[in-house]
Order: sequence, then structure tokens, then C-alpha cells
Amino acid sequence: MPGTRNAFARLRDLLADVPPPAGLDPIPLHLGESRLVTPPIDTTVLAGVDGWTRYPELGGPAELRDAYRGWLRRRFGTDPPAAGPPAGSAAPPPAGSPGDPFADLAVEPTPGTKQALAVLIAQAVGRAAARGVTDPVVVLPNPGYPTYLAATEAARARPVFHTGDDLAAAVDAEPGRVAAIVVCHPGNPRGETRTPAYLRQLADLAARADAVLVVDECYIDLWLGTPPPGYLSVVADRGGTAVRDVPFAVVHSLSKRSGAPGLRSGFVVGDPATVTAYAEYNRTCGVPLPRPVCAVATALWADDAHVAQARAALSRVWDRADDLLKDVPGYRRAAAGFFCWLPVADDTATARRLWREQALTVMPGRFLAVADADGGSPGVGHLRIALVHDGARIETALTRLREGL
Repeated sequence: MPGTRNAFARLRDLLADVPPPAGLDPIPLHLGESRLVTPPIDTTVLAGVDGWTRYPELGGPAELRDAYRGWLRRRFGTDPPAAGPPAGSAAPPPAGSPGDPFADLAVEPTPGTKQALAVLIAQAVGRAAARGVTDPVVVLPNPGYPTYLAATEAARARPVFHTGDDLAAAVDAEPGRVAAIVVCHPGNPRGETRTPAYLRQLADLAARADAVLVVDECYIDLWLGTPPPGYLSVVADRGGTAVRDVPFAVVHSLSKRSGAPGLRSGFVVGDPATVTAYAEYNRTCGVPLPRPVCAVATALWADDAHVAQARAALSRVWDRADDLLKDVPGYRRAAAGFFCWLPVADDTATARRLWREQALTVMPGRFLAVADADGGSPGVGHLRIALVHDGARIETALTRLREGL
């Protein structure tokens, strides 16, 4: 089974003996930590002593859960979201009302999304074991977020990989053994988005395999051009035969949507059984969100204006990348997100050279992917470059990148 050593630790080791050039300010392009806008965080809420001297409320306050549902309705309701600046926040209809297409789904706060993904995968493996599966399989994207694989290995399941378009073949090749199907939409690191037909197919695959569907949609609001549908979009229009019947969980986060990874605040939404199982674990063994964090998160989920500003900044960054990198072989603009997935002759050698000559840190693609039995890897020969800066800093970074390549 392939190892899961942290990609960032591997990058540090790769560059440890390489001195950066004198006189150049280092610019990090290896980490998806947005610097495009400053989120509107009310620091007076965080400064209140009372919230830090009381235990967190299990399951979060009602205001936070209402904010989740309000955003879900605005973003994935039957009326498609506007590509321009939003009209502002709107209070969600009461749970169970005809205007709420997600009233029958459950939501639960999460301490970021890394822990939630790991727990959901582990519980899916346990569910498969309970129905007698002795060789449980988790179907994962490759390349992909390393936590997916680490969680699969920790649960003592066998990873099987897909690149997106071959997902059905990967699932059908393991009849009776698939515990979970994991999909990242929009994709990390390639920034691809999926159609409603593809998302409906996910439910059909999960139903056929009796597997839990886990959809990571942390980049869903960082679109470029046209807002992509989410899995809940097909739930809202009740498309397909199984979208509400399969066990599923969709994960969302403020880390990417609001550029606030330090809050460690996200949530899970899905069918009541799957989300309740996660909630019971998290409330007993996990990390409930502190009350001040819940207050800040409530305000951020209720506000769409700062997200529209971030998208506008992101679009400007990609426009500049289009201008400066258009002659770089293999360059393409992503459909969503801030990662440029760039083919190069040798990803590790190029990463070392960009640090040595241009003071740029970029992520070798092989650190985000797993090699097959023959040694082939979809990450080898690629760099993941995070376009997370704005203004003069990204101009400098892209200019250096072009020169270095």
C-alpha cells in the first residue's frame, strides 16, 4: 500500500539543501492559502472572554445551523446562483417549509474539513464491515487531497484510484467491496468541474455499490465564469434515481470560500443517518467549534459579498496568468479554484530550480498522486501552482515563474 507522508514535509525535504537566490523575496505558491481578500471577521467577537471560558455548544448554535441552511438554499436551491455580485444574505425558510429543498437533510459543524473527511471514510469502512465486507475498498481521486488516502489507510481499507472520467469503471471493478466513493468537485489540483449528469451518476454508482458517497466541495464557490452545480443541486431538483436515497455527505469549508483557514470551520450536510453518525462521533471524540468561532462563522456563511469580491480578485489573477503564461507549453486556465496544474519535464527538478533561481515554492505533482503497480503516476511531470496572491505580488510571482520555466 502506498505511503502517505505529508506532501508539505516532502517538499521541505526536497528544498532543504537548495539555497534561494540572494536579494529575492521568497513567494510561496505551494499552499492553497488565499491572500486575495481579507474576510470580514468581527474581531470583537473573538476578543470576548466569556466565549472562551465556556464549553462549546455541541452541534453549534441554532444561528450557525440556520446560516448553513441559508447558504445552501441560496447556492444550491432550484434557482441557479447569479454569476455577478449577489443580492446579499437572506434568512432561510423554516426547516420543513415548502421553500427549503434541503429540509430533510442534516447539517453538522466540523473543525475544518480534514477531520470530517477522515471520520466519514472510517465510518463508511465500518459500515461495509458490518455488512460482511472483508476486503473494503475506498475509491479515491488521483491526484487528490492526501488526507483521502491517509484516512483510507488508517481505516485499513484498500485504496482504488480514479481520475474522474473512469470513476464508474473503478467502482464496477470491485463488486461488493466498495465502502466509500470519494469525489472532489471542483477538483484539486486540476480545477475541473462536473455537470449535473455526472453528479447524478455519482448517486447511481453509490447505490449500485451500496457505498457511502463523500463529496468534497470546498472549492465550489471559487468559480471562474459559470457557477458549477453541486451535488445538492441535483438533490434540490430531485434528479436521478438515487440522489436522496444513497448515504451521502457533502463537505464545505470557510477555508477556501472565505479565505479563513485559521478558523478551522466547516460543515457536513447529507442524509440524516450519515450525518448523525458523524455528529455522534464528533460530539464525543472530536472538537466542537468554540463559541466565538461559531459567531464568526455564522456571519461569514450569511454574507456572500466578500465571496464575490474574492472571485473577482481570483478572475483578475487568472487573467494575468493567461497573459504571462500563455506561451508556456501546457498552460491552461482552470474552471474553478486557484491551482494551476502545469505540465513540466521533471516536477521535482523544476521545483528545486524555481526555488534556487526565482525564490518560488511550488508543489511537485508526484507529491499529490499515487503511482500504479507499474510506477506510473498522473502527478509526475506536473506542478501545482497556487495563484493565491493579488496585485504586485502575483505579478512578480508570475513574471518569475515565466522566466524560470
